Amino acid sequence: MMHAVRTSLALAAIAFASTGQSIASDANAPVTDRQIALMMFVDYGRSYGYQTMLASIQVDAVKADLERDQKLLEQKEALLRKKAIPQIELEIAKLKDSWNRKQLIVAEKSLAVVAAQYKAMTEMAKHFGGVQIPVKSLYELFLRGWEAGCEKGPDEVEAMKAWADYSKKSLERARQLNRRGNESLASVLSKEAQFKIAQSNYEQRQSRLDRCRSVLFPSFDDIAAVGR
Repeated sequence: MMHAVRTSLALAAIAFASTGQSIASDANAPVTDRQIALMMFVDYGRSYGYQTMLASIQVDAVKADLERDQKLLEQKEALLRKKAIPQIELEIAKLKDSWNRKQLIVAEKSLAVVAAQYKAMTEMAKHFGGVQIPVKSLYELFLRGWEAGCEKGPDEVEAMKAWADYSKKSLERARQLNRRGNESLASVLSKEAQFKIAQSNYEQRQSRLDRCRSVLFPSFDDIAAVGR
């Protein structure tokens, strides 16, 4: 997929050059609007392709964490039945599992967002390469990305809440162990910092949850009204 976009971008560059003014022989000639547009377009395309790759990697990483922690959760359940660990250890494992599951939802939706943006860049590259692309279909690709970005907002808040809950319970356990001399003060302080970060992350995202929808997405009529 990335190879196809790189090819499309190369064709776009050729099309830009062939339809624009003749190349200036003077290397010090002022840059033109078309030259700037071409360089920015190619840069955006490469960026979206890279973001798509990272989003896909993140999905796989969260799945791996989920699989690992599910096994640890099962182990904790078995140990608790044998009364080999306190209840709080199982609670922590369950909170971690819940956080992983919510993270996976967010990661998959984040991939959907950048995938839509990446697809839109691919279609624009085809346009600059000489292929006729209906304005309606390109608009719908952009709208898909805009809407997907807003739709994952509530899931991000839920994931951050799960992280805060997990961090809080982990800190509680660390303090218990520290009082018994089984966990260092440095570890407790580290978990205190993690909890503060997690709680702040959750509160900040929650307070901004409705702002995404307040951004005015241009309608298809707005786009169609733009002069050709």
